[in-house]
Amino acid sequence: MYRDGSGRTVADILFSRKREVDGYPFLKGGEKIAKPARRNKGTGQVSAMLAKSVVVMLKGAVIGISPLAEDGVTVRSVSQSGGPNHVCHWLDSGPAAYLPRGNITYHIGVLAMAEALVRKDEATDLLDAWEELITAYERTGAIDEEIKPQLATAADELYFWLRYGDANPVPENDRLASLTVIDAAAPPAVTPGSPINFSVLTDLGKLHSHRGTASPDEEPDPAKTPVAAGPSPVFRGWQLGELIESLDASMNCLLIGPTGTGKSLCVFEAAERLTCKRKLFVIEGHSSLKEFDLLGGFVPDGNGGFDWKDGIVTRSLREEGSLLFVDEANRMPARVLNVLLGVISRRAVVLTEHGSEEVEAGDGFSVVMASNLGKGYHVETYDAALVSRFPVVMEFNYLPPKEEEELLRERTDVGALEARVMVKVANETRRLKRGHELSGCVDLRGLTAWADKLKIRKEKDLLERLIASARITFMYSVCGTDSEGFIREDAMTIVLSLIEAHTPKK
Repeated sequence: MYRDGSGRTVADILFSRKREVDGYPFLKGGEKIAKPARRNKGTGQVSAMLAKSVVVMLKGAVIGISPLAEDGVTVRSVSQSGGPNHVCHWLDSGPAAYLPRGNITYHIGVLAMAEALVRKDEATDLLDAWEELITAYERTGAIDEEIKPQLATAADELYFWLRYGDANPVPENDRLASLTVIDAAAPPAVTPGSPINFSVLTDLGKLHSHRGTASPDEEPDPAKTPVAAGPSPVFRGWQLGELIESLDASMNCLLIGPTGTGKSLCVFEAAERLTCKRKLFVIEGHSSLKEFDLLGGFVPDGNGGFDWKDGIVTRSLREEGSLLFVDEANRMPARVLNVLLGVISRRAVVLTEHGSEEVEAGDGFSVVMASNLGKGYHVETYDAALVSRFPVVMEFNYLPPKEEEELLRERTDVGALEARVMVKVANETRRLKRGHELSGCVDLRGLTAWADKLKIRKEKDLLERLIASARITFMYSVCGTDSEGFIREDAMTIVLSLIEAHTPKK
């Protein structure tokens, strides 16, 4: 039974949605599958949730796949709603899935597919179906009704792999029966391995190469092709190389810049590329974070007594050569941030509530802290002593317009003209935000959401489509709200005029 108290199992939830898949009306939950999974001895039905997983992966939203030393996998993906990128984990022990808000979503299918790529020799049914899907997609060039049969089959194979792995589909092999679902906002401490090229999800030749089934025509010529250490990183910028070099030297690093400039992405990709693999501990900063969360405290043991439980900072110190990443640090209260002073400067903390135990960092321990610029992001101002503890401080900013246009087109397949208009508008909002004329600005996440929504609008006129999709994606966060909580009309008028000014007339 799933923890929502409804009496439903995880499998029930996966098949509970009978509506159309968001943005793809030709796919509907509960419909019969023409060609079910190989291990499916009955009639296959589409899971709308897993079908969405397939669509999300096929359109290139997965931007990172890493196997874990702890037996599992971590996946990074672009948010479908324009929010922060998602980082989700699957750990074989249990098993346990770390999902957004601790809810069963399409991300569980993405994790299952990533696990199949790690265990490629076992997941042959699923990967064969995925090859057929990519072949159909490359033939049509669009995610539409023509490739519906392949989409549905891949979703069914994904379900069988998620539920049973490579075992026979019988109750004693059901992994979902013992699955624990945990909020990804409290991620586990994991040791990422060498990343898998996430392009295998969209490129047939790369998938063949990953599986070791490439034909002679697909094999690269060793004499002409340089040997790559791994997949190219998604993050673009000089900061990645500098961060890897600094962390390999166990230096503490502070990353500062506007929201949506890739600070968190840079850290995750650096962790995957360190010379020596290190366990990564992540703190998601928020205003209600307490010292207890960092250091630990006594918790009920269930028998009327209390046991000591280490906080995440203490656990990271006890782990030899670990990496502690403090994300959205400026959202944490100053008193909590000050707890990190001893960790950064002395490489130790004293647990006064636990007999004044002193916990010292192991060799190679280092801290990375990411912070957004601007007073609007701060809960309290930084303690100057804290900032001075970082020998490496790196600034992040938005990409140059041409590069941002290219990245937007890669992420969303939006047209060149549309990308150009969107990036111009985004840069104008950033300028106006600096001048305090707008509450926010369009960052890369906002651009991605805007482009994704634009592609499924039906209006023939480009300006109409741009405005309609802008209103329901980034407008609320960029314009701010009035005293009654509605979008500021004056700010929205400014943004709409920017879109009109930068859209070519017919």
